[in-house]
Amino acid sequence: MSAPIVDYWNDRARRGYDQQPGQDPALDLWAKRICPLVADAAGPGARVLDSGCGTGFLARILAADGHRVTGQDASPGMLAVAAERAAADGLAVDWLTGVAEEPPAGPFDVVVTRNVLWTLPEPQRAVDAWARVLRPGGLLLISDGRWDAASVGDDATEERFSSSYSDAAPELPMGVDFAGCADLVDRAGFVDRTDRTALFDGAPYPSAPGFFLLSARAPRR
Repeated sequence: MSAPIVDYWNDRARRGYDQQPGQDPALDLWAKRICPLVADAAGPGARVLDSGCGTGFLARILAADGHRVTGQDASPGMLAVAAERAAADGLAVDWLTGVAEEPPAGPFDVVVTRNVLWTLPEPQRAVDAWARVLRPGGLLLISDGRWDAASVGDDATEERFSSSYSDAAPELPMGVDFAGCADLVDRAGFVDRTDRTALFDGAPYPSAPGFFLLSARAPRR
């Protein structure tokens, strides 16, 4: 990930990122839908990787539910906020700097990732990597959407985004739909792929078309 893009997310971390509608205002909504999926698939105290964790949204939800969570992100600024917020809530999470395509070794019982694929020039590499670090039969949960058509509703933020991503944008998907994500998952050998989007009554991101939640199981080697 290029330095301007990392700098952009470092800056966003402390500029109202968690006050967006899909972030803190939606914490309970996500917890009620994600925690049961993880518990049913992996039981209590599962080892979970939150890939592209940002300020630790899913990582903190799952740590609060008793799981052993590692949060990884390319932005040190995002991770700093995540660590501060977890510490304030008394949550133990391991925070690692790194890109989604190079996750820690695992094995993990669960990999969760939210709004990450659209930022990757080669999303297949990340999905393949998640398959490698999951235990056989482990759970993958991917949430994403058509972020190329979305707006954060803040002109200054939009301008910073355009500037930071100007060079990288032609190489990025800038948005993914369920069918595109399903293809990535299938190519990586995942099984039992399921569309979980209907768990949400409506998209938790008012400005994001194409929101989805996909689950799949790692291949049994």
